[in-house]
Amino acid sequence: MSLSTQASTLWLRLKPRLMFALAWPAAMWAVFVFDALLPNSIARLDNLGIWPRSIAGLPGIAAAPFLHADIWHLLANTISFCILGAVLVTSGRRLFTEVIVTTAIISGAGAWLFGQGGRPHEGASGVIYGMLGFLLARGWFSRKPVWAIISLVVGFFQLGSVFGLLRIDPNISWSSHFWGFVGGIALAWWRYGRDPARALPPSSRS
Repeated sequence: MSLSTQASTLWLRLKPRLMFALAWPAAMWAVFVFDALLPNSIARLDNLGIWPRSIAGLPGIAAAPFLHADIWHLLANTISFCILGAVLVTSGRRLFTEVIVTTAIISGAGAWLFGQGGRPHEGASGVIYGMLGFLLARGWFSRKPVWAIISLVVGFFQLGSVFGLLRIDPNISWSSHFWGFVGGIALAWWRYGRDPARALPPSSRS
């Protein structure tokens, strides 16, 4: 089989997964545009974010990953999500969904419990840090050479994001970043650290 044929076969296999991963940032942009088109007399969707330690703010755990303060916030998260999401979804749509949902819940719960009060917490950053934590930890817990290499590459290019966890900024939801990152590591341990034999090669998951 020629190299071009192999590349075409690989692309045909990965294309549906990549399109699946792009559905999330597409939804983020759709929500942002819808919010921008709302009349001034109607409250912005920002109010649907996570309001720490408020019962009314609990639904924001589900809504916050789709809400962004401005277009620069959205652009930054879109780029990071597309890069990490593309790496993650090559291991399968089911795993991608599991990481996204799990880290969204953990990062959102962390922001609700420990976040700075008085303002809503919003954005997909918690999920992005969750993917980062999962990808970094998976190589270590699974002991799979390919995943270990991916972890090293991701760690090299995302080193600034990891060190960003050490910077406390009142204008940034540090709690969602931190708990998303922890949630990603915890999920990697849960899937592979308890029993490394459970770790399956990327091609085995749909």
